[in-house]
Amino acid sequence: MGVLTGQKRNVISPVDGKLEVPMIEKKTGQVISIQPDLIQIMDMQSYETFETPPPAEEDIKSKLAPGVEIEYWDMMGKKKIVRTKG
Repeated sequence: MGVLTGQKRNVISPVDGKLEVPMIEKKTGQVISIQPDLIQIMDMQSYETFETPPPAEEDIKSKLAPGVEIEYWDMMGKKKIVRTKG
């Protein structure tokens, strides 16, 4: 399963073939602002701000508001909101 897209993928390779697996960093952040196509987030450890697309899951999307703490995954230079905290 693709972590970012949720798309299923089949891998056909020899037994000794290698498969690269992305390293996923789980981090916490706080929502600063919400726009229709972007959400601005501040990392709670480094205080870095960045923008990411809103999550596809409606239950997560409905809980987002400025000031809400979230958990996000940072992988391969892309960020994905996974859940809200609290």
